[in-house]
Amino acid sequence: MTSPSLLEQAKDGDAGAIAALLTNALKPKGIMVRGDRQSYCLQLWFTGNPVPPQAATVAYARRALEKLQVSAIGILQVYGESAEGAQPVWTEEIALLSTPQIEPEAEGLPESDFSPPQSVQNPSPPVFQPLTQDDSPPVAIARAYQELGLEPGASLAQVESVYFKRRAALLRQGDRAALEPLKWAFTTLKTHLEQPQAVTSDLTMAEMATVSKVGLAQRSRPSTHPRPAQANAPDDSDILAFDNRYSNGLIFPVLLLAGMLMNAMPIVNALLWGIKIWIHEFGHATVAWLAGRRAIPLPIGWTSVDPRRSLFVYLGILVLLGLLYWAGRREQKRWPMVLAVVLAIVQFLMTWLLPANAFDMLLSFGGVGGEIYLSALLMVSFYFPLPEYFRWDFYRFPVVLGAAFCFWGQVWLWQQVPRGRASIPFGSLWGEADHGDMNQLINVHGWTPGDIIGTYSAIAHLCLFAIVAVYGYTLFRQHREIFVALARQWLP
Repeated sequence: MTSPSLLEQAKDGDAGAIAALLTNALKPKGIMVRGDRQSYCLQLWFTGNPVPPQAATVAYARRALEKLQVSAIGILQVYGESAEGAQPVWTEEIALLSTPQIEPEAEGLPESDFSPPQSVQNPSPPVFQPLTQDDSPPVAIARAYQELGLEPGASLAQVESVYFKRRAALLRQGDRAALEPLKWAFTTLKTHLEQPQAVTSDLTMAEMATVSKVGLAQRSRPSTHPRPAQANAPDDSDILAFDNRYSNGLIFPVLLLAGMLMNAMPIVNALLWGIKIWIHEFGHATVAWLAGRRAIPLPIGWTSVDPRRSLFVYLGILVLLGLLYWAGRREQKRWPMVLAVVLAIVQFLMTWLLPANAFDMLLSFGGVGGEIYLSALLMVSFYFPLPEYFRWDFYRFPVVLGAAFCFWGQVWLWQQVPRGRASIPFGSLWGEADHGDMNQLINVHGWTPGDIIGTYSAIAHLCLFAIVAVYGYTLFRQHREIFVALARQWLP
């Protein structure tokens, strides 16, 4: 007899408990069951030699779930596989929240010893009932999320991104049969997210039945993959995805190494010197903008700055930060929201509380300083998705390469200056030499050469530590199981 605790766990929707109950019932037939659950979707793999029959196994699994009365599970995916093979031989998906259909008898499979089905006082909600916070997702919405491989609550931008990527991949493969359920899933979720109440009126039962047949037929064909990708699994197939482990673990350090090699090659360094000038001038301009001053950075090595405060600049930057926060909130991305809030606070302090002399000092400091901290910020932002409008998933690769080229140049410089192998970059590209940034820090603001060397060296080391820390944290987060296993092996 099955222990009551295991049965209670199964009734609560625990995939392992459900698989254990099915295994106990089917073990005399030589069939083993393992399970996994993703929100409202339960996946069961039936393994035997020979492969369990499809129709009988699906009917048996559905009857077992109906006996357990698990209300939190709306979709059941059943896979049949051989004990000697690594890939499922057949797969089928059924909706448990829909009206029960007459299933074929599960001949050859034993009756389960689950609790007998109880009479249902309240029938399941209709398929097209709008989603609420307390109700289970309707089958139409649940199937649409499952079709796109997304979790409930995904934003419209995420739905659009996944749809167009999947659509392009199917067109390249020539698999037009899978386009229809994909298009239906996108249309359903788009209508639901934009007008939640419109799902009932726009979809009909006939359309749902047609799409369900197409989707089930597509899934019923022999699969070429061992099991479907989990919704929260890293996307290693898309090189532009932010959770791609190859991009995060291998391509990022390769880009940093390439930037270092570009600095070591005099010809490349001279040809791409404009990148360093551009980031240098943006270092001056960002200080001016955050302090509410007009500034125009020019790639010729000059930034025009108006020393007077400008309410237009302050409000304009504040509006842009507000839009960045709104876009991050709409797409459920924390990184742009945090960035917008931090920059808004810094902008207020620098615009209204920073003395004019301190602003002038930061303006001179921000050129070379920007080559360090702006480059480091661009590099670590490789791991943080911005709103979809910016297409940061693609542009982050060339941006990180250019930022690494600029960053390593400054790190190498401030490693050599204390050793006497390089000199402090006095002078100016345009105008008199006394107007250079380093000259202004010494002649106007009372810095000493030791202050300049110590400050810029410390910033370079801090930024280098931050880059390594973000990279290490990303590796640990995506390979947590490996690190935990190694720690258990080596630590007492």
